[in-house]
Amino acid sequence: MTVCSACPGDPGDTSETGTGTDATTDPGPTTNAPTGAATDDPTASTTGDLPDPTTSSTVDPTDAPVTTTDSTTTDDTTTGGQATTIVVHLVPQPGVSGDQRINFAVPLAPGVLADDTRVQVRHAGTELATALRGLARHPDGSWRSMQIQLDLSLAGETDLEVSLDLAPTAGSLDPVPVADTLVDDATGPRVWALLPAEWLTASGFAGPLATAAAVAGTPAQAWTDACDHDQWGHDAFLGAMGSADVWLYDRGTIHYRGHARRGDLSTLRSAYLETTIYRDGLAGQGPNTTIGVPGKTGDAKYYYSQNLALHYLMTGDDRFRESAEDVAEAFADLWDPAYAGDDGFWTERHAGFGLLAHVWAMNVSDDRAQQFRDLADAAVTAYLDIQASYPPGYDDPDARCFAHTDGAADEDFGFWGCSPWLSAILADGLDQYATDSPGAQADAARAAIVKLGRVIARDGLDPDGKPFYWMGVGDGNGAVDDYDEHWGESAYVVAMAYHHDGAGDDALRQTAEDLVLGFRDNAEVPHMRSFNWQCRSAVATPWFLGQ
Repeated sequence: MTVCSACPGDPGDTSETGTGTDATTDPGPTTNAPTGAATDDPTASTTGDLPDPTTSSTVDPTDAPVTTTDSTTTDDTTTGGQATTIVVHLVPQPGVSGDQRINFAVPLAPGVLADDTRVQVRHAGTELATALRGLARHPDGSWRSMQIQLDLSLAGETDLEVSLDLAPTAGSLDPVPVADTLVDDATGPRVWALLPAEWLTASGFAGPLATAAAVAGTPAQAWTDACDHDQWGHDAFLGAMGSADVWLYDRGTIHYRGHARRGDLSTLRSAYLETTIYRDGLAGQGPNTTIGVPGKTGDAKYYYSQNLALHYLMTGDDRFRESAEDVAEAFADLWDPAYAGDDGFWTERHAGFGLLAHVWAMNVSDDRAQQFRDLADAAVTAYLDIQASYPPGYDDPDARCFAHTDGAADEDFGFWGCSPWLSAILADGLDQYATDSPGAQADAARAAIVKLGRVIARDGLDPDGKPFYWMGVGDGNGAVDDYDEHWGESAYVVAMAYHHDGAGDDALRQTAEDLVLGFRDNAEVPHMRSFNWQCRSAVATPWFLGQ
């Protein structure tokens, strides 16, 4: 094993480009000697509880506008007989003024809007003519997002009122391609549209998230502090994008999730422009799609569909929907989700990104949803089999990771096990799959997350409660992480397990809260790649502990 091939301050990813190798490029242990089993009862927290983000009345620190409930009654029961009104803040690009075609989309939670003709937009009390289109559907048939276009003369920043489930009366416009509403790809839209963080998180469009305001003043504020989207945002990426490693972990998704938590222009700009850069680098179609990450054509861990799907749901730009489908098809050719119990290549990172690619392509596809549903179903079936089967001889039915040999991950720790921090990406995929799937398979995916969280809580921590970099399963083995860049991922998976187990296991909750405290007290984010992995999945931890 090449130990710590990309430690803090290291120049970057030294992994092979082929799909059969995945040399670890992230800070790791400097010894692979067993250290003993993790403690079952980490020291209890004495610094206060995490908040319930669903009940917090704290105003978002970005001063984003909030939603209101219009008193107008309607005949649609999806909003309780009332039109929900969202205040959308418009910010023109420098030098943009006068008559503009404005394009944006409003992500929607399941059940909020069934009829995409019932949206009304007002500016300064006057209703505007609009072009309206529903974008993709939730499993219940309601819309995932609403694309809105309108014409407005601008002299600076201003607000719109968007009322859902209220019939428009000001007439309609012919839609234009989203590309016609941009300054250019490198600059973004002529007019930015900011939605409230409270609305974005409640919609769930980027996954289960709490606003930054909801966790302010609690231990979970650590993600707001550590995940500095301004320091590690688009401008910093432009200066580093010639190195492949800074593309890891899907930066578009990272920033869109940050935007859902904050609702500010900085995160939206980074998400929008970096996802555009990613799409602009694509070539080919379907299974022949290749990516533009430097030197990484054919390296599956750089193939992302989620960012493209989220961009589509925030803009209605069909080019990104089609690209999400293309990348997901290419991933299917690059990655076999099955594992035979040997040193054949298999990692939780590839498993997670493969599942996320198929699920998000399925969610937004206009014509191939069943194709991606079949791929997602097959992947989950394979992952459940791996979890139930390995390591050989291990028979605990309730605490199981997705165990494989160290050789399967191109490591030489000397024992079977799993990566607690890379498992966060697979848990991310399983959770999104369960959200968008019916029946027993969804229940099995949630149960798999519970088993994963239980084994990490039991076997994945050193005697001081710090997460292992690589953990053995039921054998007392664990590789110590010499850095403090992986607290959050273990907190996230254990919190997910607590939530999906019914939020009744006090020991699981205590372990998750202690890991949150460890993240708050110890986390370090020394470089862009570290920001990427720490701020992608684990930012959802407060939501899972707050339900």
